Amino acid sequence: MALTTTAHTKVKTFFKNMVKEGRYIIGGVTKTTPIFRVLQEGDQITVYLYLNDSVAGSITKFQLIDVDGDVFDDQPDSVTKQDINGVLVAFRYSLKKL
Repeated sequence: MALTTTAHTKVKTFFKNMVKEGRYIIGGVTKTTPIFRVLQEGDQITVYLYLNDSVAGSITKFQLIDVDGDVFDDQPDSVTKQDINGVLVAFRYSLKKL
């Protein structure tokens, strides 16, 4: 049984509304950051986190946190961020109707 177009659209909206905030681990300390932007283009949803130039150090993980406070997505990384530039982190998902 296939989803209707309306159901597919509602699933994408539900998915976008599930993410509450971002987290990153810098120097072994977990920090929280707001969602910078959520962009939906067709079946693709991209959630952006932006760390401005006040953040500097060795970042080992980026996470998205859902509305219940649970980890929604967990991306290990290894970034040495300088205090002269910001960094934009993208989490991209495709929700296709098959």
